Amino acid sequence: MEEMNTNMIIKEIEEFAKKSTKEFDSGHDWWHLQRVRNLALFLQQAENSGNRFIIELSALLHDIDDKKFRKHGSIGAETIIRELLHQNGVAEDIIKEVIQINKYISFSSDAKIEIRSPEFLIVQDADRLDAIGAIGIARAFNYGGFRNNWIYVPAEDGFGITPSTIGHFYDKLLLIRDMMNTATGRKMAEERHLFLEIFLEQFYKEWNIIPRNPLKGS
Repeated sequence: MEEMNTNMIIKEIEEFAKKSTKEFDSGHDWWHLQRVRNLALFLQQAENSGNRFIIELSALLHDIDDKKFRKHGSIGAETIIRELLHQNGVAEDIIKEVIQINKYISFSSDAKIEIRSPEFLIVQDADRLDAIGAIGIARAFNYGGFRNNWIYVPAEDGFGITPSTIGHFYDKLLLIRDMMNTATGRKMAEERHLFLEIFLEQFYKEWNIIPRNPLKGS
């Protein structure tokens, strides 16, 4: 496919992606797609692996029909992606790969796929990187507010594995470092994981301040 043609297709997909995420929270909006796209292309260059066009398309379309925001009666991601890319003249083998990545990229779906292409591994790493570090923390609390979840609920184990944003760190975010696919992704995840740990240490320090009981003296 000619470079000029692929550039035109990417522009069309960008416009579609912007419109399709308008009602998502700001942690899953156009800027999330843009960050994942940039991360994926960075990984592709660093790893010297995968088809750039497939990676870029898949990054832009990886959240289509996200179950967190799915509307009743949705026709489904596979149909949406197939029709969109077919209308833009994308080859069938590329369409199948973009659909595959959309279907299995999520944290909960990953274990269901046995064969992972270089493009899949790169886009998944990019999406996971955006879920940790400073931006990951911002996204977690933004989504928690969007869903009106608790910030934190203290529990006997000290972690609060509950429907809370801090609980989400232990359910998902702190696990991501050890789930990365590429060497570059693993290196980047180390730094972002460390920031999660630093944040949690400070969070508990601030949360657990206990005032002195004046009846017991100093």
